[in-house]
Amino acid sequence: MSVQLDNPPQIDRSGASPLYHQLRQWLASKILSGELQPGTQLPGDHELSERLAVSRGVVRQALSELRNDGLIERERGRGTFVAAPKTAQGLIGGLRGLADDAAFRGQRVESTVLRFVEAAADEHVATLLHIEPGEPVVELERLRSLDGEPWVLVISRLPAALVPGLVQRDLGGPASLYRILRQDYALPIVGSVRRVEAAVTDAREAHLLRMRVGEPLLVLRSIGYTTGGKPLDYFIARHRGDRSAFEVSLPPGSHFEEQLT
Repeated sequence: MSVQLDNPPQIDRSGASPLYHQLRQWLASKILSGELQPGTQLPGDHELSERLAVSRGVVRQALSELRNDGLIERERGRGTFVAAPKTAQGLIGGLRGLADDAAFRGQRVESTVLRFVEAAADEHVATLLHIEPGEPVVELERLRSLDGEPWVLVISRLPAALVPGLVQRDLGGPASLYRILRQDYALPIVGSVRRVEAAVTDAREAHLLRMRVGEPLLVLRSIGYTTGGKPLDYFIARHRGDRSAFEVSLPPGSHFEEQLT
């Protein structure tokens, strides 16, 4: 059942502001103030049109604008819902790691370790980490949650020679891999090469991330470099597409090569 919207706006039909814009502003204010919580179902187009005495075209345009702004989601056959806010992660400039980024925003990160072993590097991983095929790498797979909700499935690989004893560490709960690398191994991440791809969940990913099979993922692939430009960390992070966003900061005149010197 959809929510009953109280105090409908007074539509100014003689003003310069388009009717759809007035409706959009009214709904946006209720969403941004928290009066309409994420997951709340909005009335249908026909109901909104009748209650506000505007055409369905006006309603559709207002809802289209809200959808473009990421404030609502429209699901075929189900209706229109207030969207959950997406957590933005720095794509280029954010080198602190998810745990530190979340703490900076006041969010709580918890990790469940699914796999944590040393294994022989295949040719692809060895090439990315600048080691020989067959050399040992640490493989760490974690399911990471923000404020209790599964958010991202991450597989990290690091040259075992650079992080002796890492597999004996506890990287569950709120632990931060990047913080351990920085503080205990003196191996800060000072630069990275990252790429984002679109994908859909398979059965395992859907189960772990509490999604449906075939729903969208944002897949982030990253090679992290430590001091001197040495590859330290290669990870693949599969983010929930309905909860995640990436943002890029490009300072004028900056170059990745300068960050590694």
